[in-house]
Amino acid sequence: MLAPAIESGTVERVTEALRTQLAPTWRLMWQAVDLLRALPEGASVATRWESDRGSFSMMAEQVAEGAPPQARRDGAVAAASRLSRMERAQAAFEVQRAYDDPLVMAEYRLTGEAFAGEVIETDPEHTEGEGRSRKLRPVVLVKTDDPVRLSPGATLGTPDRRGQAAQLVDVSDGLVTLKITKGMGRGRTPAPGSVPEPGERVCYTSLTDDFQGSAALPDRDATPWTHGGPPQEYVPNDEDAQEEWA
Repeated sequence: MLAPAIESGTVERVTEALRTQLAPTWRLMWQAVDLLRALPEGASVATRWESDRGSFSMMAEQVAEGAPPQARRDGAVAAASRLSRMERAQAAFEVQRAYDDPLVMAEYRLTGEAFAGEVIETDPEHTEGEGRSRKLRPVVLVKTDDPVRLSPGATLGTPDRRGQAAQLVDVSDGLVTLKITKGMGRGRTPAPGSVPEPGERVCYTSLTDDFQGSAALPDRDATPWTHGGPPQEYVPNDEDAQEEWA
């Protein structure tokens, strides 16, 4: 065993050596945290938080009312249902992330799934149909330098006006003609601010997070034999509380 004085000196040298290596990274880490905290949260964050909180509250309420906890392994139908929910949630998150962050949306602009440009002309009171079937369909002309690989008739959304929908009418020589179909009010004229004005910078994309219904799956008791047939009734036991570690 080393003498206390030598041992103490060794510890101090090792401590100092580690400090010179770790302290700069530690300071930069907190600098990054401060920068992130200064950024405004995405517009979709609150909605996702409410959804996650609602899902957890519903699960906790079901367990409190006597429902069994989550089984260790899902049956075929339950697994397919869970996978479908997770895929829908992932798809919605990717769309919301692009709507919230222009840098993420830039990736879709490069692939032609979105475009940004300047409004050069509008017809806010353009209508279609006759008589009672007449509908307000404002027309917007956008000049863009982005590659637009969307077909006429495609439904588009915009991060600038959440909840609004437009239809792609025509693309020619960097000019995109759009027809707004949703989100401009219910009056005979558009609600103030609902139609982009000439000179405004806008972005439109085929990415939408519209509601998607659950996949059509059979009842648990109708699980086909190809997937093991109806699963046995789940009975929780003490082993369910044991964690499996790799």
